[in-house]
Amino acid sequence: MNAIIEPKPILGTVLIPPSKSCSHRAIICASLAKGKSVINNIILSDDIIATVEAMEKIGARIIKNPYQLVIHGQGKVIIGDDNFIDCKESGSTIRFLMPVMALSKQKVVFTGKAGLFKRPMSVYEDLFNQMGFLYQQSEKGIILSGSLQSGSFELPGNLSSQFISGLLFALPLLKEDSTITLTTTLESAEYVDITIHILKQFGIQIHVLDNGYHIPGNQSYQATTVEVESDYSQLAFFAVAGSLSGPINVKKFKSTISAQPDRRIIDYINQMGGSIIHKGNEYCIKKSKTTGRTIDVSQCPDIAPILALLGALSTGKTVIENASRLKLKESNRLKTTFDTLQMFGVDVEMTEDSLIIQGENKALNGGVFDSFGDHRIAMMIAIGAIRAKGPVLIKNAESVNKSYPHFFDDYISLGGEVHFTEN
Repeated sequence: MNAIIEPKPILGTVLIPPSKSCSHRAIICASLAKGKSVINNIILSDDIIATVEAMEKIGARIIKNPYQLVIHGQGKVIIGDDNFIDCKESGSTIRFLMPVMALSKQKVVFTGKAGLFKRPMSVYEDLFNQMGFLYQQSEKGIILSGSLQSGSFELPGNLSSQFISGLLFALPLLKEDSTITLTTTLESAEYVDITIHILKQFGIQIHVLDNGYHIPGNQSYQATTVEVESDYSQLAFFAVAGSLSGPINVKKFKSTISAQPDRRIIDYINQMGGSIIHKGNEYCIKKSKTTGRTIDVSQCPDIAPILALLGALSTGKTVIENASRLKLKESNRLKTTFDTLQMFGVDVEMTEDSLIIQGENKALNGGVFDSFGDHRIAMMIAIGAIRAKGPVLIKNAESVNKSYPHFFDDYISLGGEVHFTEN
């Protein structure tokens, strides 16, 4: 699907979807609990559907209501005859669930889109090989067979925090205690904090150490009711849109306190001279003249593309630094952000781990843009179209379904003019 966007301001009020990061974790915990759990404020994006269907494979019965999941968990992991887990394009699903599925002591086949298996999996490959598992990876999937055992685990922290979270879901269900020791500095550490917070809501205790985690064994998940908080990584797009053309009010953010790393978008925009005020359960974003600055995205790589766009439309130099992990996303997001900015006519330079942007408060070029099959690049282009000289066509715009299936509906509700054509 192509999306053709006519340049025009957008403004009004929008309801941001629930946090995808929190949703994955809550679904897994509820499915591992025995009894009925209720997860409120949830939408079925492609990634979340992947996790829901995977947990159904271990016996969880999941009732899908509008903005709600009712999950009847079995309190254990049992794989039936259908041992194929389709993770679609969700790195969270496959990395969170490999240790969980290894509790079943049965062979499991993880499948998904080809791009998923180009993303780093070496942490688990090394770990499972050391434990004597069968681990076979190809461009089409991963076959895993073995029985996860408690013990001491050494993991690097600079590839993805998702490997650590995956073990934190599984290890409490083993009889003995375990420890995870980090061999490098942990990047995106707050994503592990989110995991620990949601585990605690479901009755699981994790002890944080100076260089890792202690996981008591012989625990059990407790069924409960939780509400997923709204997603700061999706707020980022409309926060930048509000700064470029607002005002935009973003609803259902009850508190400014959140463990989500992408909450930094608020501070970054304000530091660039933007105007974002939290009032009640809303953020109010006003049109502003912003200036460039240096932004460290090591802990919040998902908001790097939209921050780069804001830098391009600000006065002066913006540096997006410590951005090497962008290369490991759905696309090589460092390169695809660079390519997108160049298509917009922006003066931008790319290094091994940064983007250096010479910003100007002027109109961007229109034209035909490739989303590279990456939801965050597609949404970045759509926000850039607000300030384009002519129409912007986004190829493979359906990639937004991965995390924000109603993104274009919300964009249109704010006054955006979008037409859709077949590829």
